[in-house]
This record gives sequence, structure tokens and C-alpha cells, in this order.
Amino acid sequence: MPFSLDPNIVYLILLGGLWLSVTAAYVPGTGIIEVVAAIAIIASVVVLASMPTNWLAVVAVVIGTSGFFVIPFLDRRYANVALLGLALQVVGSLALFSGVAVSIPLIAVITLISLLYYRFALLPMRASNTRKASLIDDEPIIGARGVVQSPVDPVGTVRVRGESWTARSDQPLEPGTEIVVVDTEGLTLFVEAEKVKRQPVEESL
Repeated sequence: MPFSLDPNIVYLILLGGLWLSVTAAYVPGTGIIEVVAAIAIIASVVVLASMPTNWLAVVAVVIGTSGFFVIPFLDRRYANVALLGLALQVVGSLALFSGVAVSIPLIAVITLISLLYYRFALLPMRASNTRKASLIDDEPIIGARGVVQSPVDPVGTVRVRGESWTARSDQPLEPGTEIVVVDTEGLTLFVEAEKVKRQPVEESL
């Protein structure tokens, strides 16, 4: 007996996976976002296979959503063209199933959230990454000191030179630990705990 879910739920899972995939492009290095996105997309495809799915519409949703979010990431000059991707997402959403339909109010809400998510989440992330890239290019960051923000085991976040960075370490590091940057890979910092200098022992008279 084929398994199916409410088309609205399947639609949300699919869109959620696509959004997370795009977010991973804006915030590289953690690995966690990519795994969650892959699980969501695979789960939605498995369920879609058991439903009266219009696969051309699925392709339209995937291309439209990815294009809307990714094109401005590649080149801001094409931001207006990216709106065509959002339109393609809407068209695909309306035709996603045969015989059943995704709620039109839900599609409208998702479209609005897509615009807000892009404007107030992804664009600031991209601006932050640009600043970080400039920081690495203009002033070598290896040797810089900072502090752990979230546990690094082996991936977490640290604060260095007033910015939050994705960081990796061979040893688990707890929040508050002072660190030093030993290497970089893209926008990911490789860090280690800063060695505490031993205070000289005063000789007794």
C-alpha cells in the first residue's frame, strides 16, 4: 500500500531541504546544514514517489528555488533575474500534484517568507562572508587570537577580530576557551587552544 502524507507537509519538507541547501552555500564549512538538507530532500523525494506527483513541477520548484537564492550569491547584478526563479517556484508549487493541491494560502506565505529570508538572512550572511574574505586577504589572520563561542568538536564557532567564524580543531574546545588561529581553508579557521605561559617562579631568599 503506497505511503503518502498531507501534500502541504511534503511541500514544506521539500522547500525546507532546498532552503537549507542554499544556506549551506552562504555559510560553508559546518557540514551539519548539508546533512540536514540532504535528509530533508531525500525524505521528501521518497514520499513524493508514492504520491500523484508531477515531476516536471518538482523540477520547476527545485530550479526556481535554487535560482532565486543562488544567482544573487554569484553576482548581485543579476538579482532582478533571480525573481524569475521565485516565479518558477510558485508555478511549480501550484502544479506539484495531480488530483490534490498544495494550499494556495500556504504557497503565498512561503513566497513571502522566501523574499524575507533572502533579504534579511542570506544577504547579511553573504555580506559577512565578503568582509571575512577581505579580512583574510588584507591582513593575514593566522596567528590571530580569539575565543570559542560554541563548542568546537571538531566544528564550531569562534570569535576572532570582532567576527564570528566557523572553526575546526583537532581537540575539543569549550565555550570561553582562548584560541589561536593556526591555518585557514576558505572561510574556515583551524584553531587550537592558546598555550598559557607559565609564570616564572620567584626564588626564595
